[in-house]
Amino acid sequence: MHAHATSVRTYFIVLIILVVMTFVTVGVSFAPIAGGWHIAIGLAIALVKASLVALFFMHVIRSERLTWIAIAMALFWLTLLFALTFTDYLTRGLVPRMPGH
Repeated sequence: MHAHATSVRTYFIVLIILVVMTFVTVGVSFAPIAGGWHIAIGLAIALVKASLVALFFMHVIRSERLTWIAIAMALFWLTLLFALTFTDYLTRGLVPRMPGH
C-alpha cells in the first residue's frame, strides 16, 4: 500500500472554506428568514462542512473502497432512522382519540 500525500495548500484551502462557511452559518442564523428555513439551511451547511472534514482531514478521499462502503452503509442507516422518526412525528394527531397521542 502506498501513501498519497495531500499538499499543505489543499488543507489551507479547505480550512478557508470551512471558516467562511462558519461565518455564513452565523449570518444565516441572524437573517430574517421565514419558517423553518434556518434549520434547513444550517443543516445543509453543516452537511457540507462535515463532508469536507471527513474527505480531507480524515483522508477518506484517498481511502479504499471498503471504507467508502462502510460510510455509505452508515449514512443509509442514519437516513433510515431519521426517516422513521420523522414519519412518526409528522403522523401524530392524524388519528383522533388515539391513546398516547
